[in-house]
Amino acid sequence: MKMNKKIIIVGVGETAELALDYFRNDSEYEVAAFVAELTYLQKHPQLQTIDSVPVIALDSILENYPPNKYQAFVAMSYVRLNHDRAKFYNLLKSMGYSFASYVSSRIYVGSNVSIGENCFIFEDNILQRNVTIGDNVILWSGNHIGHRSVIKDHVFLSSHVAVSGFCVIEEYSFLGINSCVGDNVTIATENFIGGGVTIMKDTKPGEIYRAPIAKAERLKTNIVFGF
Repeated sequence: MKMNKKIIIVGVGETAELALDYFRNDSEYEVAAFVAELTYLQKHPQLQTIDSVPVIALDSILENYPPNKYQAFVAMSYVRLNHDRAKFYNLLKSMGYSFASYVSSRIYVGSNVSIGENCFIFEDNILQRNVTIGDNVILWSGNHIGHRSVIKDHVFLSSHVAVSGFCVIEEYSFLGINSCVGDNVTIATENFIGGGVTIMKDTKPGEIYRAPIAKAERLKTNIVFGF
């Protein structure tokens, strides 16, 4: 695939390195630089490149990578319930940058699906018809988003999350691995839905849901498992 568009990646952590890998191998974007705050770089003077890509201070991006020549991509996880990612997204937006999205070539997209900017959508996601994905959303690998569901801005879905039809996931929420949302359910803003949790009714803002922790029992060696 010919890379004819250039971007800067905001972030220097694991999510940023993953973004570099995906953009390099499955997009038309070339990553020109990584961006971090000057105070962070001063504490980590050895961090000058990541996989041969230069790391530069946020203060210098307008001079060296102006928004009329480069797009931005904020690659951060769900730290502080996505507020850190939203902070830098809004900051670069105020600086005049437009944003790339990475959407894997190995997903299913139904008819009339809308995907916003600065989204990171990994492989094996299923977006059924009339799904709306907002801005600055991360969908890790293997999620199912049911028909006419809406994922709003600054949301993070971990792997193998099942969102049924006609659902709404409000801003700044996180859904953990193997969680499940029933039909016509709204997950309120700033919710943390833990791994393996099933939600079958609307939630309220600022709630956290955890699945029961499995309890270990002593395995009896005289029990035969399987055949």
